[in-house]
Amino acid sequence: MRYGVIADVHGNLDALRAVLRALERDGVDGYLVAGDLVGYGPYPNECVSTVAELPATCVAGNHDLIALGILSDRRCIELARRSLSWTQQILGAAERAFLAALPRVATVHGGVVLAHGSLDDPAEYTTTSQQALAQLARIEDRDGARVLVLGHTHRPLAFGRRSGWLRTRGSTALPPGDAVLVNPGAVGQSRELRVRARFAVLDLDAREARFSAIPYDVDACRAALRRAGLSPRSYWLRPSLPRAAARAVRSAARGRWH
Repeated sequence: MRYGVIADVHGNLDALRAVLRALERDGVDGYLVAGDLVGYGPYPNECVSTVAELPATCVAGNHDLIALGILSDRRCIELARRSLSWTQQILGAAERAFLAALPRVATVHGGVVLAHGSLDDPAEYTTTSQQALAQLARIEDRDGARVLVLGHTHRPLAFGRRSGWLRTRGSTALPPGDAVLVNPGAVGQSRELRVRARFAVLDLDAREARFSAIPYDVDACRAALRRAGLSPRSYWLRPSLPRAAARAVRSAARGRWH
């Protein structure tokens, strides 16, 4: 079974279409969607309806739950709050119903568990080895699962319970018998120096994850944001150069590549 793995679409239809075209060419069997279909971007309804038509297992992200009024936006930055307020106003009935029906955690064929931020909290970040180990121990103890898919960080991540950090550039072998965390990075809102739509292909038979980052029509997205009255910065939270350099050093030191 080969899954296209995506997360953090954030209402960016241009990025989502580019990713789905790439995954269709790849011939994946199904899709795993780790939440946050809406928020920030100008096309929340279109992104929800596009995902709803996929042969996909999807979970709710924190932005999806905030748009429904289930979670508070107090932990969000101002840019997110403004876009979510707009999203709440224009979200259609069918799209609202689809988001409301999403679970926070799902288990799919092949021993894969899917959530957004963590197994307990869609707004919690899982970024450190200690956090990853705690999450992986829980899926093994509860479900006997071997792969945990998360999103929320907007950056790719791969970590094995026994093997530690794994590379996130190109194809990565998932060590046999090891429980592994896979985060594909964000489709719709880059948080790196270059604007890219990120996704992964999870091949359960080959025990392999392939990470990809592709360009998309940023000008079209920026124009749509302006038409909607949203900030044209919403598609890209660019890190400062010192912060990006420090992250690259940390990643290289522990064997991760972006």
